[in-house]
Amino acid sequence: MTRPSMVLSNSAPSLDLQSLMESVVRITEQRSRENLEHCLVTTLLELTSLSRVSIQRPLMRSDGLQAECVASAEKGASTTEGGCQPLEQDHLLAQAWAMGEEARSVDSSGLVRVCLPISTMGEDVSAFLTIETRTDPGPYLDLIRGFAAIYRNFLGILREAERDTLTGLKNRKTFDEKIGRIIANSHALSQLAPQERRHHEDGEQHWLGMLDIDHFKRVNDTFGHVFGDEVLLLFSAMMRKVFRSDDLLFRFGGEEFVVILAPTTHANAHQVFQRFRTAVQDFTFPQVGKVTVSIGFVAIKPGDISSAVIGQADEALYWAKRNGRNQVRQYEQLLKDGHIKPPQEEGAIELF
Repeated sequence: MTRPSMVLSNSAPSLDLQSLMESVVRITEQRSRENLEHCLVTTLLELTSLSRVSIQRPLMRSDGLQAECVASAEKGASTTEGGCQPLEQDHLLAQAWAMGEEARSVDSSGLVRVCLPISTMGEDVSAFLTIETRTDPGPYLDLIRGFAAIYRNFLGILREAERDTLTGLKNRKTFDEKIGRIIANSHALSQLAPQERRHHEDGEQHWLGMLDIDHFKRVNDTFGHVFGDEVLLLFSAMMRKVFRSDDLLFRFGGEEFVVILAPTTHANAHQVFQRFRTAVQDFTFPQVGKVTVSIGFVAIKPGDISSAVIGQADEALYWAKRNGRNQVRQYEQLLKDGHIKPPQEEGAIELF
């Protein structure tokens, strides 16, 4: 099969094998989804005469299906990210989502947009790769589709690497990689002007909860590890059902789990953790019977240190376990009520 020439015009770059291979190597060196996506959009912009390349991620939220821009690059501008809008407002993305195949549009000014939906391992669309140009994109489409295939394959690889092998939830390593971005996002959210907070009520912020199955060792000792693993599987399935799609769910190790709630109010955070606690309490686990969970949670604030956030949620969790189990406790409230002491009152410098 003869490949089309990659020389588009006098102003368009000519792609030789070496530059193409160097681009592939640079992309395949990335070890996180965020770095991969930023590298992909900048690489495609460098290799082509496109005016803009972006990646959007579909998110199901309480107010409907949203399209979140996770990486975007334009000629003459730095790489950006951020921004979320109802997916239905972008007709090209909505078409690609509904059909599950490449979609194209041309507006009255002659701007051509092509959207390639990205699906991994037979799942629903997990991302959109969108290009914009005022020239014919045809000569570049094979190249773009090739890089889209690399992106799709790497998403599959990264997805497997970031998952706990038993439950399928995100693993501890992935938590360590994402918590820094969550804290940075909390800072960005706090800086938004009122008119910019279209999707965030006043007082909304991220919350981190630590969940620990009560008396789990007793389950393993009494019924064996096979039934213990089944409890973990059913427990994680309930997590997926109760928490929102944009909340991050992690298995931290053993019977301990972590949830990072997408920005919401304190009342909503407390309610969703209580709802999950009740769901576990009311469920009858095969062979094992009734199981309960203790939960400690804390607000993620701008400037926080990840280890400090974990330590605070952990302190609230173990207060709950020492005082009856099967309950939800918030670190700030325990602090206010005098049940725990702030770090500066411990009489020693805390090393995290």
